[in-house]
Amino acid sequence: MQTSDMPARFPLGTDSIEVAASRYGMQRIHLVRADGSQRRLDPAPGTPEHWRAQLSRRHPGIGRALAAGAVIVLTINLILLAPQLLELFTHLPLWADRFAPFTSPIDLPAGVNTALTLTAGLAGIERALTFRHHRLLDAETDGIDA
Repeated sequence: MQTSDMPARFPLGTDSIEVAASRYGMQRIHLVRADGSQRRLDPAPGTPEHWRAQLSRRHPGIGRALAAGAVIVLTINLILLAPQLLELFTHLPLWADRFAPFTSPIDLPAGVNTALTLTAGLAGIERALTFRHHRLLDAETDGIDA
């Protein structure tokens, strides 16, 4: 068995397998042929990714609803939490000494922010289980660094 930091490439003769993970699951598992062609590998049976793929095959409407819900949750999360995080960071001494602090127009109660964070985590898991990724939308679920 081989291990590596993410993203990883495991040689298989002239071909290779490329793997990338996020905090919530796999982002990419592709077989890359020697000619450069690529094919996403099916999730292994017994994995959460396999369970999610089976759900979408058996109940496509539910699968689409979960995928759409995840995008909506992450979009709302980005809109509501980003200004608050920007305010938090611009009030740190490192930034406050150089720039005028930003004041967020959004000030949500802690319970609402907690709910947003938890639903974003669930949405991130949904996106990871379906191997979907968008640099901006999935900023919180970006890859694991070594």
